[in-house]
Amino acid sequence: MRMRTALHRWLLALALLLSAGVARAQSETPTPVPPGPTLNAVLSRGEVYCGLSADQPGFGYLDPNTAEIRGFHADLCRALGAAIFGSPLAVQLRLVTPEEGLQALAAGELDVLLHTIPWTLTLDSASGLAFGPVLFHNGQTFMVRADGPLLDWPNLDGAIICLVENSPAAQHLPEAMASRGLSYQPVTLATPEAALEALTTGRCQALTADLIQLETLRRRLPNAADYRVWQGSIPPYTVEPLAPIHRDGDPQWADIVAWVYQGLVQAEQLGVTSETILDQVRRPQEVDAAYSARVGGDIARLLDARLGLGWRLGLPSGFMAAVIAQVGNYAEIYARNLGPAGDLTLERGQNQLWRDGGLLYPPAWQ
Repeated sequence: MRMRTALHRWLLALALLLSAGVARAQSETPTPVPPGPTLNAVLSRGEVYCGLSADQPGFGYLDPNTAEIRGFHADLCRALGAAIFGSPLAVQLRLVTPEEGLQALAAGELDVLLHTIPWTLTLDSASGLAFGPVLFHNGQTFMVRADGPLLDWPNLDGAIICLVENSPAAQHLPEAMASRGLSYQPVTLATPEAALEALTTGRCQALTADLIQLETLRRRLPNAADYRVWQGSIPPYTVEPLAPIHRDGDPQWADIVAWVYQGLVQAEQLGVTSETILDQVRRPQEVDAAYSARVGGDIARLLDARLGLGWRLGLPSGFMAAVIAQVGNYAEIYARNLGPAGDLTLERGQNQLWRDGGLLYPPAWQ
């Protein structure tokens, strides 16, 4: 992961240590609640066990050039390590298929599964597992030639559209087209690779699948710039929410998973980044009232070792300070892995904050 420089981390660690010392000098923070079964196991072994996509650039994969596991989901796991242990290195990342991950999670071999598995009622209700907050809104969309006319829904009327056999897109497309009064000619292929070949050889005019899959396929093409995946201003026609999965029955661990990730979104909303946090933590000798007046109550509750609320989860009260300092906020994690310089280029689209037209809306940190 492309972290901050060693000097920046050292200075930040010093600032956070001073901030914690000031807070303790003023009065002791509340005692954290006792660890439940999952947190106790994590603390005993000294690592968080996370399952990630086995080979999905941008989300979770082994970089052959660096032998490092990278991706959006890898960084989200590191955020848990930073929240619990103060270090993003206190994690064990396991690359698994969806089936392997769900089995390992149910067997207690993983603490959380961060994967491209959509949240559905069937999986949520039948598996003994539970989903945390939605961290990425995936969905069905289209890939077309960049210089072609198929730029919006009306242009698809009468188009030849490739589908992958038995895929969600194949199931949803008839209703999506009919609801818009559009006709089309389907061409059904056995695999995504076969459907991509049909598009590039002109057998069909558009290929439909989920956004992540289409952008992954597009980037494999030698002439990737010749093709365009609908995203951003044209949202997917179905939404597939991706959320962390954990075992059911441990409410404390469910809260930890939820609030670490809500904290990443909250930090973006408040303008707290790995670059600004040195100015947003408590200064030496700064009393509560002065600190809250300087940064605002919301930031104080998010970051401060005295005023923070992490003790309610069994974590250090200002645990989000370590997370943001070492991993970044949601926007930073997204940009690093899914932005223009990332391993998979996706517009924020529905994955923007609510105020920017997206679907991310963190609950109040109070």
